[in-house]
Amino acid sequence: MADLFAKFNCTYCQEDINGLRVKCVDCSEFELCLQCFSAGAEIGPHKNDHAYQLVNSEAVGLTFGKSQWTAREELHLLDAIELYGFGNWEDISKHIETRSSEEAKDEYINRYLDGNIGRLTWPTAANLRPNLSDTSNYDKGPLSPSLSSRLLPLDVTPERAAQLGYMPLRDDFEREYDNDAESLVSSLFISETEDEDLDVALKLVHVDMYIHRLRERARRKRVGRDYQLVSNFFNSGSKKDKCFNKKKLTKEEKEFHDGMRAFCQFHTAQEHEQFLQNMQREQELKIRLTELFRYRRNGLTRHEECAHFEQELYYQQELYKEKQNSLDSSGLNQIDQPQITTLLRSKEKSEEHALYSIARKSILKNLGSQFRINGNANNDGNPSEEVNNTSQVLLTVSEIQLCNLLDVSPSEYLTLKGVLIKDSSETGDYTPLENQVKIFLESKGWLYGNLPTDVISS
Repeated sequence: MADLFAKFNCTYCQEDINGLRVKCVDCSEFELCLQCFSAGAEIGPHKNDHAYQLVNSEAVGLTFGKSQWTAREELHLLDAIELYGFGNWEDISKHIETRSSEEAKDEYINRYLDGNIGRLTWPTAANLRPNLSDTSNYDKGPLSPSLSSRLLPLDVTPERAAQLGYMPLRDDFEREYDNDAESLVSSLFISETEDEDLDVALKLVHVDMYIHRLRERARRKRVGRDYQLVSNFFNSGSKKDKCFNKKKLTKEEKEFHDGMRAFCQFHTAQEHEQFLQNMQREQELKIRLTELFRYRRNGLTRHEECAHFEQELYYQQELYKEKQNSLDSSGLNQIDQPQITTLLRSKEKSEEHALYSIARKSILKNLGSQFRINGNANNDGNPSEEVNNTSQVLLTVSEIQLCNLLDVSPSEYLTLKGVLIKDSSETGDYTPLENQVKIFLESKGWLYGNLPTDVISS
């Protein structure tokens, strides 16, 4: 039975063998199709004079009906219908390999549905099927349940339901919100003969008011169900519930949630939770943007520089505190307020300048090594990748080529350029490394200044 489903390939042409095949007796696991065997195919250690035997995995002479389907094809047909489902005749025919889709369809219907097997099995199964009929009442009136969405079930025990005055089968309370709303229409009576048009209009206004109050009652009930207020009320004092509560909110988060509680009536529970998360995320992004602006004002353009900046700032603050404590211990703490303010401002300015110089020197150190390596490179080469940045409009063609050559973004290049110009305007003194960078940039036309005569002549 296993050989009926096994597939055999010709060792020479690698084609599938259906039916009779030739197996070499001298070579292990060597089989040929009839076409390759008749051509005398030889490959590897196999020679065409080796002993052979004819093998056929199909049941010879075992066919069914006028269509002459073999046992192998019948088994493939049933297996394919189980795999691909009834009606998918294209895939079924591919699985059988020797029959078309129409032949597979006709064989299955004629043999297994309309044949002896089908006549003995299908009618019995059809009689056992239940006869179902639709008995639902399609009420399209104004109070039809289909016009309003179903409320979430109230998750309370029978004892708590009795305490609340809740009737589960009616899905109602003994005392509803605005329980006296029915008094608006309880005494109304419209008489076509006695009532005038003004009286009828006044009574209709009362009906509209009653409908409005009913809608408000339903809205409040829906909000309570959506947020499970009843369940939260009963579970708020239990120790078990406290163990499974969400993470404890901070004071600011609790105040924020209390302030946004008025908007619960306009959202579902899931929408309100998402709304609070979005608002908190917005506040976090604003704080992060403020930090990034502070880093940018101090000349930092990379994330890895921020950690060094914070460490240096913390070190300077601790150093300042130690100096303040030493001044206080030495009896010099009687300085007036203007002098203290002046000292603080000068200290902040010196700290900023020190941090700025540290960042500038680290950038120049990294960039100087690249100039030593690529200083004589040809700047007419094709850039490795296109510079796509809004700062690109502020650069010339040669500056863009330099950015591509050094793999520096336009914003980083402009920051470095501003650092060099600022230092030149403040001090006018350059170290040999800084002077080398400045002369190189001016000679290439990316910075303009007073070039030495020997550079211009060269």
